Amino acid sequence: MKTVLLLLVALAVATAPALALRCHVCSSTTNCKQPQPCSSSARYCRTMTRVEPLSGNLVTKDCVESCTASHTMQGQVSSGTTATYCCQGDLCNERLNSAAPGRAWHGSALLGPTLALGLLALLWAPNL
Repeated sequence: MKTVLLLLVALAVATAPALALRCHVCSSTTNCKQPQPCSSSARYCRTMTRVEPLSGNLVTKDCVESCTASHTMQGQVSSGTTATYCCQGDLCNERLNSAAPGRAWHGSALLGPTLALGLLALLWAPNL
């Protein structure tokens, strides 16, 4: 019985890294796409577009801990103007104006908490 509990604990701990957010991380004059896993502290994917009318716009995508969106007005083309888009889903910053409202939950995201609840049930009521 204790061996089964230890295996379940190990499995629950091993699933935690699979929950890391993934974002496109790149910088280019086009809509670049380079998926990468983020650090465990990153909660947002960010896309920043800096308007440079003479040299071309610069698109920067990355993973960040916090993000404040700032959208520019349509038709505003003054040099140095920046638009920032924030989202929280895996690879949600694929498009230039990503605006995913929240992080998508996958079945694997619930595996860790489900295993932990199962362990607690086995510990408190072993005859179930």
